[in-house]
Amino acid sequence: MSTHLDPAKEKELVELLMGLTDITDLDAIAVVSKQGVKLAYFATEDADADPDLMAAVSAALLVQGEMASDKLELNELYEVIVRGRDGFVVLSHAGDFLIMGSAKDLTSMGLAVTQMRKYAREIGQLLTT
Repeated sequence: MSTHLDPAKEKELVELLMGLTDITDLDAIAVVSKQGVKLAYFATEDADADPDLMAAVSAALLVQGEMASDKLELNELYEVIVRGRDGFVVLSHAGDFLIMGSAKDLTSMGLAVTQMRKYAREIGQLLTT
């Protein structure tokens, strides 16, 4: 599957990412291929996230998450959540792609995870049309 987007679809994708940051406390969001290639990225003014690093990390998290899900017989992997003392990242499937969001505010993790699930479905549909 190609990881190149036409400009109109890329703009629509970035607008979806902007909408997700508006309703959550996510600082940065990237849509990436399963191989770690960035398709779209949006970050708030306060974010210090590197979009290329987010893309590369998402591929690594996917591999580890799928291996754990398989070895523990959890069936299909839906998402990976990594929580640290100073923030968290969430990786969700978006069709044949992934959406990764990060935030420094731990109190908003539940809302961010819930909204990322919703937006991942929308993004997956957008990328398959």
